[in-house]
Amino acid sequence: MSKVFTKRNHYNPCFWTALWNESYYNQYCSGQSIKNSCREQVVYALNVCSGKIYPTKVEKVHFHSDWGVADIRPESIKSFCARWFPKKYEEICKYVEANPANLYLDFEEVFTGLERSVVFSPLMEIAKICNLASDEQKAPLICHLMIHAMRSHEFVAASIDRMKSLNIDKWEYFWLLKHIWGNRTFLARAAIIPTLGEWTLWRTPEHAFPLCDSPVLIDRNSLMAVLSPRLLLEVDLNRHGDRPYWSVRDEIPKHKIAEFRRRSIANTFKEVIFSGPAKLQEWLASRQGQARIAGLKDLEYKQRCLQEAGARVLYGVNGFGRVPEDFESWLDGNFYQDILPNEGKK
Repeated sequence: MSKVFTKRNHYNPCFWTALWNESYYNQYCSGQSIKNSCREQVVYALNVCSGKIYPTKVEKVHFHSDWGVADIRPESIKSFCARWFPKKYEEICKYVEANPANLYLDFEEVFTGLERSVVFSPLMEIAKICNLASDEQKAPLICHLMIHAMRSHEFVAASIDRMKSLNIDKWEYFWLLKHIWGNRTFLARAAIIPTLGEWTLWRTPEHAFPLCDSPVLIDRNSLMAVLSPRLLLEVDLNRHGDRPYWSVRDEIPKHKIAEFRRRSIANTFKEVIFSGPAKLQEWLASRQGQARIAGLKDLEYKQRCLQEAGARVLYGVNGFGRVPEDFESWLDGNFYQDILPNEGKK
């Protein structure tokens, strides 16, 4: 664990959000040398709490303050051990008695390791070529998107609140989250339905897709996710993909743009970012934008939105309502070899 705790825990990492600076995007995609740090890249942000649009650096958006730090109290250690490792309870009690000081966990190191793994890398490769390189990228990308949804503002907030109601401390939630992400059975349940769905990549020659703070948009019958400011993924969960394994559309119809805006605004809790202010002004002036800004000022409404958005992520994690309860019982090695990335195997 690092000696200095991380103050800003970005749920959308800066090396990705920097792509919403158009100059940085062009340099990244062309392989040019980039002088300034990704964290220093300037974008425009629409803050849904204040209703203001302003230029800012990507390091100052899409983060929680001190979210990844959790204290570990001696009594909490004993409760944890009693739940998960009862045979070692007496041993841990002796340890706690000899070492009664509080400990601290900085979960940022897990985020950093995740971002450097093979689960995250397909997103940046796809953003660079504005397309999939092969069908083999689909499963790692979906695994990334589902894990990314689980580190979103709404899912974490809802999950920590639920853990509190069960008298489970924040650090134990992080411990559970890390082990869930490393579990291949979990990845299989979360990934199989969207991986086998019908994929459409909506592609544009210019920046067109603003990035909200929770960009994996899940509903009952589809998954929509921004992959770059010029690439939007849509997966129809009701239809199975066939050769070709995905389709690329260079002209996105108005109704699809409207759907993307509606779903993005409904999944925004802090900021939406883009390369310039004009499109954000359109979103701000829209009926959905005005309703969202007004609604989030009501704490009860905001809490309900968090719970509903968190439930949508949980719906996806559990298999989008399409994976049978006995799914895990018939999984075998061949399935994992075909569906999951190497990082998900043990």
